[in-house]
Amino acid sequence: MKTLVRASVVLALLAAQGLANAGPRYYHHHHHHRGPGLGGLVLGLAVAVPLIALANQAEREVVYVPPPPPPQPVYVPQPVQPVYVQPAPSRAVPIIYPRNGQSGAQLEADSRECNRWATTQQAAMSDAGVFQRAVEACMDGRGYTMR
Repeated sequence: MKTLVRASVVLALLAAQGLANAGPRYYHHHHHHRGPGLGGLVLGLAVAVPLIALANQAEREVVYVPPPPPPQPVYVPQPVQPVYVQPAPSRAVPIIYPRNGQSGAQLEADSRECNRWATTQQAAMSDAGVFQRAVEACMDGRGYTMR
């Protein structure tokens, strides 16, 4: 490409000089022709200047520089917020009434047995409500009323 542009510039300059030199010549015995004159110079410059600028532009190498890739998102771990579980409202300690005239000692023995039995029920150890209902069911079965 550069060679083609340079050759075009040289050919255009030669053609411009030839055009400027062409035309009628008046030779008088007392004048000697000294070159193309002002018209040839103007025409030569009018053709040469844009071609020289074109040649200079062609010599510049165009280098494509791709834009930088977009920044990758950076994972910033967020602090883990503790989750507070509100415990189930505990019911007031029930008052146990014997329905069949059981003694205090019998009430203590039945209460221990029902608490022991309630721990064997599914989910009773992880859920206080399940445990409490199991104890109440057991005490009801042994003849007690709970309020």
